[in-house]
Amino acid sequence: MKNRIISFVRSAAPILALLVVGWLPCPASAQILHEVFLANTEHELHVYRVLGEEPGKTMMLIGGIQGDEPGGYLTADLYADITLKKGNLIVVPRANLYSILLNSRNGLTGDMNRKFGSDETASANMEQEVVAILKHLIAESDCLLNLHEGSGFYSPIWLNEQENPMRFGQSIIYDTESYEVPGGGKIQLGELATKVAERVNRLIPEERYHFRPNNHDSLSPKSPHKEQRKSATFYALTQQHIPAFGVETSKSIRDLETKIRLHKVVINSFMEELSIILDAPGVHVEKPRLQYLLIKVNGGAPFALPDRQKLTINPGDEIAITDIIANYERGLVADVLGVGTRNDAHLGFRVSEPTRVVVRKDAEECGWVDIDFGSEKEKPKKELQRKAEASRPEPLRAQAIVVNVGDEQKTIKEGQAITVARGARIILQGVRTNDARLDNEVALNFKGYTPPRAVNSGNDLNYPIYMGKDLLKRYSEKGKGRRYPVEATYQEELIGTFWIEIAS
Repeated sequence: MKNRIISFVRSAAPILALLVVGWLPCPASAQILHEVFLANTEHELHVYRVLGEEPGKTMMLIGGIQGDEPGGYLTADLYADITLKKGNLIVVPRANLYSILLNSRNGLTGDMNRKFGSDETASANMEQEVVAILKHLIAESDCLLNLHEGSGFYSPIWLNEQENPMRFGQSIIYDTESYEVPGGGKIQLGELATKVAERVNRLIPEERYHFRPNNHDSLSPKSPHKEQRKSATFYALTQQHIPAFGVETSKSIRDLETKIRLHKVVINSFMEELSIILDAPGVHVEKPRLQYLLIKVNGGAPFALPDRQKLTINPGDEIAITDIIANYERGLVADVLGVGTRNDAHLGFRVSEPTRVVVRKDAEECGWVDIDFGSEKEKPKKELQRKAEASRPEPLRAQAIVVNVGDEQKTIKEGQAITVARGARIILQGVRTNDARLDNEVALNFKGYTPPRAVNSGNDLNYPIYMGKDLLKRYSEKGKGRRYPVEATYQEELIGTFWIEIAS
């Protein structure tokens, strides 16, 4: 039976309540549920629940929790739209989109795979929102595989700098040999990892690429890997009491297709252990190519622009990327250079100078479309600003700002306020002035918020801000911690004030 995909876009906060009580029942004909969290942000999270024709156990696959490990997230991608005869999968191909776009292990606030501990004093951030969603999904699973790429080649004895007990590559990592479940029962992690390694090694002709069981012994006070106590697998084992493993191919293997092949054979072996029966996916590592970019101008019908083409508009026109057509379906983002973030699809931007929309598949650029003003394009930026200021009939004012509140866009007019729940996440996403040519030159400063970086420039655009916990109360109206001003400035001159009110 051909898969039927049902897609939902949800705000992170309401969906957590849904995850606690269980997912909505799926129609009998549907085999895939696709959920999107933190939509239109650099932390956008896609979750795929693949339902088998017959009931059975559920295995969860996490890819891309560390963004410089493409072998993991591209392998998980292959399992997002397969057909299962029995059992279920929960697939999260790109757990940390932000770090993937940077091709970096760390995200905005560090290593996401070190955020599953019980530290409740940490500042709120979007990585924590992703981790909260992952925790609820883990709670619905019978087994967790976290797909990684590790350094060198693991060996239980020291052979050389690249093959020793502190290397992770080509190993199946687990936290303890045997775990006693509170209330009774044992999870034999070492036995299962050994059994899987023996099976998959018979299918891998290159002996160099054979997998070894790798016990990190994270529960022991003598463990050299105590940092693993904050990992997703440790959480799954000790809090949800399910077997959990890190599957590590070696970063020393240069061929991406080989790493995907090795990940697949391990995943399929674990599925066999859980009696999950599937039609194994193929390897698809074709070079990503943009075919068309669909762009709306001023809310009209979208233009279909082929790769490396040009769209001519007028200064101040609003553009919105409505769709990306490429030879891949997942991992695609559109970045309007000079505005927004690295993921600007579905957001409206008034364009004040020629720019380029760059399309990326994960961290790799795969196409672009130029946005041009015709005869204005050769004029320097400062000359355009002088022309804008000379032709403006009145002083520059910020008329409205665009705010993302719990993944829903809202507009605040100058001098007005919106009310948000305490603990809610907002993102200042843009400003509208009485001169569209200067919109992108205006800074927005949420008074009382300090962004997570060494130098505070006073411009808080595109930073997730959590209401209440991380705000400095003295900057609020009358110091009561209820109403906080957002100040719009142009060349250090105040041109508008907006208000965010926290509900009591």
